[in-house]
Amino acid sequence: MDWLIWNGSIETFDPILGRVEALGISGGRVVAAGTFAEVDARSTVETVRQDLSGRTVLPGFIDTHMHLEKASHEFTMLRLEHARSVAEVLQSVAGRARIIAPGGWIRCFADNAAWNEANLAEGRLPTAEELDSVSPDVAVYLYRRPDRAVINSVGARAMTDKLADFGIESYDPETGYLFGAAVRVVNDAIYVLGMNDTRHRLDILANACQKLLTMGITSVADPGLAGAFDSAWDLYTKLRSEHRLPQRIRLMNRFDWRRPFDTEYARVLGSSALPGTGDDRLAAWSLKLLLDGEFVNAWMRDGEGEPYPHYTVDELERVLRLCADRDWPICIHAMGGGAIGAILDAVRTLGDDRPQHISIAHAFHLDVLDIQACAELGIRISVNPPLAYVYSNEMRAAWGPLAARTMPLASMKALGFRFAAGSDTHPADPMVGAQIAVTRRAWDGSSIGAHEALDPRTALEMYTRDAGDYLGMPDLGTLAVGSIADLVCWSADPLAVEVSTWHELTPEWVAIDGTIVYDTTHTSDLQRISS
Repeated sequence: MDWLIWNGSIETFDPILGRVEALGISGGRVVAAGTFAEVDARSTVETVRQDLSGRTVLPGFIDTHMHLEKASHEFTMLRLEHARSVAEVLQSVAGRARIIAPGGWIRCFADNAAWNEANLAEGRLPTAEELDSVSPDVAVYLYRRPDRAVINSVGARAMTDKLADFGIESYDPETGYLFGAAVRVVNDAIYVLGMNDTRHRLDILANACQKLLTMGITSVADPGLAGAFDSAWDLYTKLRSEHRLPQRIRLMNRFDWRRPFDTEYARVLGSSALPGTGDDRLAAWSLKLLLDGEFVNAWMRDGEGEPYPHYTVDELERVLRLCADRDWPICIHAMGGGAIGAILDAVRTLGDDRPQHISIAHAFHLDVLDIQACAELGIRISVNPPLAYVYSNEMRAAWGPLAARTMPLASMKALGFRFAAGSDTHPADPMVGAQIAVTRRAWDGSSIGAHEALDPRTALEMYTRDAGDYLGMPDLGTLAVGSIADLVCWSADPLAVEVSTWHELTPEWVAIDGTIVYDTTHTSDLQRISS
């Protein structure tokens, strides 16, 4: 053994092993687990012995739905949730303006629903004139999703062609306020501008990967952005060649539903890397198909709302057959019960000719029969607790009482169905996502489906053992003998403290493939660990 870890609480999340006293690691794998005496019997004089001093070790977290490149840009944005006046917002903008060169953009983070003009004493967003007073030379775009934003004069000039498409009801040049669809159009256009600077993209992606380590995230399934697989694959490949990509990455090739189906089908087949390309650290993994929209545009069941399919049943079956023929995984976005039903019908139609690895992302409106059918057909599920936390108001507006039934976590657990979890939006911290699954609380403190709350252990299993199963990697997400040695040391045991404190927990060190890649205790300075 290269490394012996002992004198703490080691939760393997293996149903047979459970908790063990000691762990032995060699060649990036767990080679021994049990009592200290049992594991120490495998050691040699060269084995590094690490005393946990009562700390807790868990498998590394796996986020099965994180748009990592998008998140990397968001991590660089202003945080305004603590601002309580327009003056405080302007102070934050002024501070950022001093360090951003002309040509750049000052943007704010909005996806956690905390940033809102209702939090400010004035009850309004700052105006373009006020933003100009503190940032006359740098473009400012404060995005308060999903339907409101403000842009300063420099930014408005840069976005002239986009803003020209909207009338006064969507963009008021006097105040700089944007409303409705214009908000998203401008936001996406600014994002595209940043795609032209590869070095900048690499640097902020590398910084984002380091931030994920501070959350204990060791693996990510990235659903990709619409029609943008080749660019993302190239970025990940370059970052890995620079030895700045610590996490395991599984990148999906996502169809752009806004383009003709045949055009996207041909693009996928001509991609620079097809599913299966790569290795256990960086791989092109799955095709991604958005079968319906989000919230008001979900494909609901008859009697529950209007259906909003992005693809026909024939197109869905065509992609399923492609994946079956080539032995590719497929992940299908489905929010409404109608979309889920269409997937189940299509898979049944294909029978034994269906793909071996089919997963549904979100699956907000699963019912008991759907859960049983997914189990029977071998369909995997990835849920997103942060979406319910952030978009609770949008869900209630779109679905009324049905919103309380979104993500039937407790029902799936009761039926013995294993499911994974991913973030999709912020907060991207798995410990926070698990906390949301247990509390079923939204950003404003309201309850959304408390009857579907999970127990703490299952909430953590969504991001570990069951996430590995979701990816088709049973040797990932546990610390059983033979498993990949991705592990995280925590100063406190999450399963022994109040769930309400989970968001305060941070790792002391993180190891991937048995090598420490993040360390707040300088543990790695004392170790010789084989990689």
